[in-house]
Amino acid sequence: MHRAVRPAFTLIELLVVIAIIAMLIGLLIPGIGMARGAARQIVCLSNQREIFAAIGAYAQDNKDQHHAKRQNYGARFLRINGNGAYESGNLRILRPYVIDFSSDGPTRDYAYWGSLYDTYFNISIDPAWYTARMPWPSDTAPPFAGWKVWRCPSARGMDPYPYSDVVSGGTKFDPDHLYQTYGFNGVDDRRDPSTNRPAMTWWRQTYAPEYRRMISKPTRMTDIAQPFALIMFQDAFEHMIDSNGDTLNNLDQYNPNDDRNEPEFKNWKKEYFRHNTGCNTMWGDGHARSIGKVDMNDSLPWYTGLSVRQ
Repeated sequence: MHRAVRPAFTLIELLVVIAIIAMLIGLLIPGIGMARGAARQIVCLSNQREIFAAIGAYAQDNKDQHHAKRQNYGARFLRINGNGAYESGNLRILRPYVIDFSSDGPTRDYAYWGSLYDTYFNISIDPAWYTARMPWPSDTAPPFAGWKVWRCPSARGMDPYPYSDVVSGGTKFDPDHLYQTYGFNGVDDRRDPSTNRPAMTWWRQTYAPEYRRMISKPTRMTDIAQPFALIMFQDAFEHMIDSNGDTLNNLDQYNPNDDRNEPEFKNWKKEYFRHNTGCNTMWGDGHARSIGKVDMNDSLPWYTGLSVRQ
């Protein structure tokens, strides 16, 4: 009795199957990437809502005021020994504010604006850490779980202050920059009479005494004229947005650095549109949404003008 011989795949048939599988994989990979990107964007929007809730809680505890607009700096720690390395044994945490934060003296600090809200994320700071070693278990994990809310999962870099190895040609950002990836709206709606542009720029505050009076005091939340039209904070490369080339309608602050091919500024604009070319923003009425590049406006209605009742 003869058994029927089952024909095997020919080489051509095998190649066709492989080609079909490769085609299906090629179709699936972009979809998987988009799904991951959408998931990261959802996490980022959730972070922003939690931060806004903390701002609201802070305002309730402080006569309806959020924090004051600050200098254009942002860091959660600095080195104890300025000539030493950025390592766990040589880091002190920054105070969330100093009384005279316009001072050019040696006692000033440059804390990230989110530091003021640490207690609302169950972060307890030992005052000894302001001058001595703070706990930092590793570069890949924050010392406090509450810091995670300040990390956008799509962020790849922030203004690299305090620069670490970047100043010598490196590209490594300090680990704490992973947990300060949102920029606060620090634009002042008063105008520089010579340019008719917002006058709230850091160098004027710091180096020109006539502009120091323009450093704003804390703003009452109920004094915001149209909160639904005012950006509170957003995805950004800058920690404090002050209209010197760092607002969505005018991103040119680091162009000279970028033109010189300085590695720390190579992709700075992408940080504003890190979610499939969308910029996640938190508005004064508590709603969070993504702004696309097609939504950008030549004026500053989202940062000034509509902001505070006179």
